[in-house]
Amino acid sequence: MMCVWMWPESLRRRGAEAVFEACRQAGVTDVFFLTKGLSGQTAFLTPLAPPMQAERDLLREALDAAHRRGLRLHAWFTSASDERYKNEHPESGLCHYTKGRNRGIVSISDAAYTRFMQDVLADMLRRYEVDGVHLDYIRYNHLIYGWSDEDQRRYAEGGVDLAHVRALMDATFCGESPDGKAVFEAYRQGDPDAVRLADVRRRNVLRFAGALCEAARAERGVLLSAALMPEGAYDDLTFANLHYGQSYAGLAPLMDMFLPMAYSLAYGKDAAWVGEVTRGAMRHGVPVVTGVHAYEGATARTLADDMAAVRAVPGASGVCLFREGAAAWAFVEGDRVSLLNPLDEPITACRVENGGETATVPAPVAPDSRRDFILPFRPELVQALAGEKEVCTLTVGAR
Repeated sequence: MMCVWMWPESLRRRGAEAVFEACRQAGVTDVFFLTKGLSGQTAFLTPLAPPMQAERDLLREALDAAHRRGLRLHAWFTSASDERYKNEHPESGLCHYTKGRNRGIVSISDAAYTRFMQDVLADMLRRYEVDGVHLDYIRYNHLIYGWSDEDQRRYAEGGVDLAHVRALMDATFCGESPDGKAVFEAYRQGDPDAVRLADVRRRNVLRFAGALCEAARAERGVLLSAALMPEGAYDDLTFANLHYGQSYAGLAPLMDMFLPMAYSLAYGKDAAWVGEVTRGAMRHGVPVVTGVHAYEGATARTLADDMAAVRAVPGASGVCLFREGAAAWAFVEGDRVSLLNPLDEPITACRVENGGETATVPAPVAPDSRRDFILPFRPELVQALAGEKEVCTLTVGAR
C-alpha cells in the first residue's frame, strides 16, 4: 500500500480533481483524509459539529474524486482533541497536573464526549461510503495530563497510592529542580503504584477506543485503523504506557491496521530506526503501514531511505506519507520531470543525481503549481530547492 495523510487545505488550495489525480499518478492507493480535526470542525456537513468551510462538503468532494480513480478513502478523526466541544463543555477538558483544564483536549474518560464521538461517527458512516475510519489521538498526550478529581478517583479505585504517585510526579515535573525521570524510573523498576497508574490509563484509552470502534462497526463494515506513537513498538514500553496509555497489544483486537508514526527526523533517527519501528509494530499480528516523515525537515534522500527501510521489512503492508501537501512531488519520465509544488514558497531549482552523476537545473515552480522540465539525464533522485534550502521531495517513477 502507498498511502498519504491529507488535510482538507489541499482541496481548498488546488481542488479535489487535481489533488487526487496527482495521488493516482504517484501510485497512492489509500488516502487518510482529515474529517474531524483538532478544532472540532468537520469536513462533512452534519448538525452535530460546525463545518471546516461553510456550506462546502469537503469529504464528499474528496470521496468522489478518490473513488473515480480507484483510490480508497479513510475518514481520519483526531479523536480526543476537540477545542469546540471543550469550550462548550469545559468540564470535559483533560486536566493538567497543576494548571487545570487549560487546553482544547477532551478527556477520553468523559462519557458524554464518548457518546458525542459515537454519534458523529455514526452520522458520517450512514451518509458517506468511506472505505475506512482512521482514529488518531486515541491516547493521553502526556503524563502531565489526566489529573482531574474524577481521574484521581479512578486511579485510586485501580489500587494506586495517590500520595506516593503524587510524590513521584512532583519529583519528575514540579519544583525548582524536577529531574524529569523519577516516575519513569519507578515504573521501570516495577514500582507497584507506577505500574497501576499506567494500567488504569491504558484501560481508559482502550475503553474509549473500543466505544468508537463499536459505533463504527455497528453501522457497516469499514476498515478500522489507528495512528500510533512509535514508542509503543519498542521493547521499553515505559513512555507508551505512562505518557500515552497506548498499547499496541491492547489495541490489536480492535483494529484492522496500525499506522505507527515513525517520523525519523522528528526523533533525530535514521532509516534503520524506521525499520525497527515497523518490525516492532508487526509483532501484534495486525497489518502495519508505517507513517514516514514527508514534511519540513526531511529531504528527498531521507524520505527515499525511510520508504526503502519499510519496504525491506518482510510482511510490512506499506508506507504512509505525512503528509500530502507538505512535500514537493517529482514525476520522472525518462529525462523529463513534472514538478508539483504544493508549498507556500516557490521552488527555484532541482538537483538531480544518478549514480555518481549530479546536476542542478533551474526549475521555477510557483506555490500550488506544476511545471515540466527537461533534465540533462534520467535521474534516480530529484531534490527540489527553494533558494538555498532543500525541501522534502517524493521522487516518482525514477529508476
